[in-house]
Amino acid sequence: MSLRHGVAIALLLAVMNCHAQSAQTTKPATKPALALWEFGAGFAAASTPNYPGASGNRLRALPIPVVIYRGNFLRIGDGSVASGRLFRSDRIKLDVSLNGSFDARSEDVDVRRNMPDLGFAFEVGPEIEWQLSDPTIRDRRWKLELPLRAAFSLDDRKLNERGFVFSPQLEYERQFADGRYEWSASVTPSFASRKLHDYFFTVAPQFATVDRAAFEAQGGYLQTTLDLSLQRRGRKSFAAFGVSYISFAGGANDDSPLYEQDNGWRAGFVVVWRLWESKQRAPR
Repeated sequence: MSLRHGVAIALLLAVMNCHAQSAQTTKPATKPALALWEFGAGFAAASTPNYPGASGNRLRALPIPVVIYRGNFLRIGDGSVASGRLFRSDRIKLDVSLNGSFDARSEDVDVRRNMPDLGFAFEVGPEIEWQLSDPTIRDRRWKLELPLRAAFSLDDRKLNERGFVFSPQLEYERQFADGRYEWSASVTPSFASRKLHDYFFTVAPQFATVDRAAFEAQGGYLQTTLDLSLQRRGRKSFAAFGVSYISFAGGANDDSPLYEQDNGWRAGFVVVWRLWESKQRAPR
């Protein structure tokens, strides 16, 4: 998951994950081989906080092109934006993953007025996924994800390095109706290095005002997110809805003048149609 865990981004990942697994049963031997390539299109909309600790949300809606590639090593859109299958066992996977989050305009946030906008952000790094429950049980599972990613932002067409993010996630997934439906619940605390906190919470002296004192951020705890989602998989379509409660309380920079509130929320949905798949099957 990304640092800000924007529901729109999470739903885009869910879109890709829906293609990674067709309806599952407790008989893995009967599961057909998946296509090497898939292409689709859809639509997503989400309301997400402008940044951690912001009081306002921003509604985003966008069309989605979906590309899935399931190679022997490189996988695109197969459960994450992109991953390299470095190591896999029945319980443990080691992947290289990407993630991202949307930008925010300072003119939409009163406490950031006349400050630089927050650009589109993305992250890349290794992730260990550990399945805690019995891997032979296919319709429900507990898993722990341990990602460590380098963060970057795109500001005025310039790429900037923003430190590191660690967001361990404990998740429970439950399938029903022969795998056509799935609901999941997860909890994710997030910690970040000083550079990323600085991006969100520092007020440089030149941007200080009577109501906004200069402030220098420090690294540490950022937020904890509780997520609930429901997915429906069809043979040629996929739909998902997600809602999240976010606690910013106790963050390393909750005394920043840019920090507005202890709690936030987000919600969103996505609908996707699979339009074409290759005849060539993917390696298992």
